[in-house]
Amino acid sequence: MKIKTYDVLNLPLVPASERLTVNLLADPVTPEPRSIVSVSGSSPSLVRRARPVGQGAHFSFLSTLPLSFPYEFPPEQEGELALGERHQQELERDDGDEAQLTEQQKKEKVEQAHKRRMQEVEQMLQRYEVQPSEAGAGGDGLQGHVPPRRKHQHFPSARLLGVSPAVLRDCLPHLDVGDALEWIKKNNKSAGPSSYSSGPMADAATTTDVSPEVAARKTLSDFVAGRLIGARIVGDASTLEADERAGYGTKYMRLREKIIKGEVVDESTEARTLRRLDELEQKRASGAGGEYAPWSLCYAGHQFGVWAGQLGDGRAFTLMETKNPATGERWEIQLKGAGRTPYSRFADGLATLTSSVREFLCSEAMAALGIPTSRALAVVALPELKVVRERLNVAAITTRMCPSWLRIGSFQIHSSRGEWESSRILGEYVSHDIFGFTDVVKGGAVSSEQAEKRPMWARRMVQEVATRNARTFALWQVYGFMHGVLNTDNIALTGHTIDYGPYAFMDLYDEGQICNHSDGEGRYAYRLQPTMGVFALRELLNAVAPLVGFEIEHDRAPAPGELLRASDSQIDEWRELCSDDFSESLEALFTSTLLEHWKQAYCARLGLATVRADDKTALIDPLSDVLGDLDFSSTLRSLVRFPALLKARGASTDDEDRLIKIVDAFFAGDRDAGVEVWYDATVLPEYAREPKEKQARAWLLSYARRLLAEARDGDEVAREMKTRNPRFVLRNWVTNEVADRLEKHNDTDALALVLEMATHPFRDWGLPRDGKSPDEVAEEARLCSLGRPLTGNLPSCSS
Repeated sequence: MKIKTYDVLNLPLVPASERLTVNLLADPVTPEPRSIVSVSGSSPSLVRRARPVGQGAHFSFLSTLPLSFPYEFPPEQEGELALGERHQQELERDDGDEAQLTEQQKKEKVEQAHKRRMQEVEQMLQRYEVQPSEAGAGGDGLQGHVPPRRKHQHFPSARLLGVSPAVLRDCLPHLDVGDALEWIKKNNKSAGPSSYSSGPMADAATTTDVSPEVAARKTLSDFVAGRLIGARIVGDASTLEADERAGYGTKYMRLREKIIKGEVVDESTEARTLRRLDELEQKRASGAGGEYAPWSLCYAGHQFGVWAGQLGDGRAFTLMETKNPATGERWEIQLKGAGRTPYSRFADGLATLTSSVREFLCSEAMAALGIPTSRALAVVALPELKVVRERLNVAAITTRMCPSWLRIGSFQIHSSRGEWESSRILGEYVSHDIFGFTDVVKGGAVSSEQAEKRPMWARRMVQEVATRNARTFALWQVYGFMHGVLNTDNIALTGHTIDYGPYAFMDLYDEGQICNHSDGEGRYAYRLQPTMGVFALRELLNAVAPLVGFEIEHDRAPAPGELLRASDSQIDEWRELCSDDFSESLEALFTSTLLEHWKQAYCARLGLATVRADDKTALIDPLSDVLGDLDFSSTLRSLVRFPALLKARGASTDDEDRLIKIVDAFFAGDRDAGVEVWYDATVLPEYAREPKEKQARAWLLSYARRLLAEARDGDEVAREMKTRNPRFVLRNWVTNEVADRLEKHNDTDALALVLEMATHPFRDWGLPRDGKSPDEVAEEARLCSLGRPLTGNLPSCSS
């Protein structure tokens, strides 16, 4: 069946009842999608200023804005001064005019000048935001807004570097990307205006005759580059100007000013929470799907085991929620590196080209290996925008997707603040809409009467998080993947691998390997990843313990307002009840599930159709000893040849001498018969080679007996093993080389080749075949080699 396709702005959104922004509490500074509209008196800088986001909020509405920070506003006309230069000149002139002023007059003058300059900054920023005159009458899709200042030649133009065909196939078959893939290939290694896919430079080079394919590509590129704001704002300019919820923080700021001046008495915590609950119910009841705007999530977390408080999406913007029309799977489309948010703290909200390319490639490599992961649709470079890290870098943005970006830290932020109603709201939404617990009741009116029996969700939700993450962590260990920063704010509730930073795939096998230069103590070493999973689950349980304890005591879930009425001592009692009743069983669930999936996946890599109780101690642990200091992936890939060799040479458990000879031939190679040696011993120091050989021969003999016991056809087993043991592994030196070639030469062909290899990792890359030249085959073989070992190539958290 042919699926109807749409450009990115018109992708069908999920029903209003399932949207995150309809079901969760918004930042009081940005209470509605229309809060991003630039009305008179609004303060766009407010939402991007690092600040605590309170009142139990789960997210903030805001627009993307990929600019360097602190913001610099270049002149609009030739010969004019930039805003910052003009302010500097004013300061210098003021210094010379103050000789005759009193100290009080100087103070007042400074305050007035500061206020005037801040107003000028706000007025400039307003021109980067959605204009009231651009609002529409609603509709099914989003409206694309390119505000006036974003059309200026100094706004960063985008260069589309890569689009993942696998994402279009697996996740977004209904997305029309126009001629994006062809355009990228055509512009490989090009420079100048024609090499830009969107933005002011591309606008200047575009003819008036634009085909639908070109239009779809340009819309996609502007959207994923953070220039085009996709939103649905209902109303005309005059209506929005009069609406106190339009504009960044307009109503909230006026109210706060009155409270500070003593003109208005601030609400109590209880009154404010009840008001917010009522507003949320009104929004749900009205099916508030008419308006839509991007948002960033509020969450907290433990970083390297230390409580860090509020963190949040410091450079991530979720643009929309859509579903795969073929599978019904939900996807939240998000940009990483598109500017500051309230959660950016001291950072610029941007991302480097290297880190963006690494996430783009690894997301797709992990999916191809069958490991639950966020996906990556596209990556764009912003060559004129520079990012300061360890060096000056080119800026880039990754378009990434996940069924949900909520993480363990999403509960921790509300637990740390005692916002139990926010925890309840979040838990009901996750349980019902993300995990599909359809019996769970979302929301409802606050009542002082006896609560009805609501289906429990807290224990089920935590168990679901444990089960999903246990499977993911198991597959990480089986495929040698190291996340690098397993902070609680980087662990998804859904069990998907998210937030790719200083990750790495194992090369020379070392259970103590770390892949993050910032992890000096080895907290997130390869062998400790399952332990870190247990730590994260404990923190999740700590964050929702009172809700679990409530369920244990009442045999039902809490109703709206019920947790608000509970005393601190009652909350503590429920927390203790949870601790006594549930924590040990949750950890047991995680570890047993992880071990089960780990054994199954490892046995699959070894071509075994069954899993025995003693496989860990008898087969897998001894293999880990053999693998020590060898190239993990290529050594396992070479085992693919072993079952076929056993078959070809008539191996049987009854003929021990023949079995030993076959093992000898496989280990040392048989040139006359075309049998290659098992592994490359030259990576080992000479003193270690002989002990390793004894280990390896003994293990191969045990493995041969285990294979023969299943009495399966050796050729069939070899074919199965080829689909479980990748020939290509995305090593750090490969991703860094690709990024370097993109930065220096705009070599998009290099990115496309590595992406193809990453999304088809089990193919026989580097072997002669039809349609491939010797040079192409040699390049594939090089990319599959060990290359530069990981120990000399560790990225940091800031990568």
